[in-house]
Amino acid sequence: MSGCDVSIKDADTEVLRLISAKVDSLLILCETDSELRNYALKFKLEQAVDKTAFQAKREEGEEMLHFQRVLQRMADLALSIAPHIVRRTGRHLKAKYASGNDKTCSEASSTCAEFMDTDGIPRNSSVEEFRDGSEAWLETGAHLSHVAVELLCLILVSHPRLVKALQMYLMERDVLSYIEDALSIPREHEIAFFQEGYRTEHMRLMANLTLDNVEACSFIVGNSALLSAVLTSTRFDEENPGMVEWAEFCIRNLCCCTKEAHEKIRRLMPVGISDESKELLSSGRVDCHLNSEGKLVLSNPCTTTE
Repeated sequence: MSGCDVSIKDADTEVLRLISAKVDSLLILCETDSELRNYALKFKLEQAVDKTAFQAKREEGEEMLHFQRVLQRMADLALSIAPHIVRRTGRHLKAKYASGNDKTCSEASSTCAEFMDTDGIPRNSSVEEFRDGSEAWLETGAHLSHVAVELLCLILVSHPRLVKALQMYLMERDVLSYIEDALSIPREHEIAFFQEGYRTEHMRLMANLTLDNVEACSFIVGNSALLSAVLTSTRFDEENPGMVEWAEFCIRNLCCCTKEAHEKIRRLMPVGISDESKELLSSGRVDCHLNSEGKLVLSNPCTTTE
């Protein structure tokens, strides 16, 4: 794409406003974690250097290329934060149960309102409040994850002429591998440590990635875990309002882009676990779910696998 081909004026101004707010929120929230603070510092330094270089020597068409680089840098920030939160909550969950702590996962989770203002930014808190495993630490992480994935969704729809370029950039940054990991966590992990709409936002991201994108569609169709995640997301989930609609958009994109997806989905047999079976299994303190191959997996509540 030549920078002369498109104008920055074609960008969606409302989306850009939302992107700016999301980035500001992420940078503030990153101050609660040493590793995240490094990601934020890297972003700020690269942003400052690029801005200075751009202002020092502007050339025709350079404005659009600079805009694209800024969006890519924001995507890098989000793709550093979101996987970090999944990893750190997973480590905390494993350590919690390995130590024999008999509290339930739900007790470790509380409302974000206790620690954050209405805009999602944490109030001034002591270092002790944000120690590893504290409620503030967990809730801030949940909000960071949500905002990071929202930011990725917004970046993809910020400019109509940059959609393909930004989709491919995220693909190069292994965004689908991250989504696979994020959607593979146990249900208890999701509910205890992430906000309502966790799966909805990831399904929204997949829908945006697969829009007129053969490469992304082929990757998902060839990945049993991702394809299963999309198909199972067509079931109503009160913890994830709007997820069904985004899953249907994603399926439509898959079928429109590749004949393989259409044939593969058409040949699938519906599988599931009845409500009665779930009730019987839960009464014995056992969690159950279907894996990417459609097999029933039993596990202890709130445990994770390597």
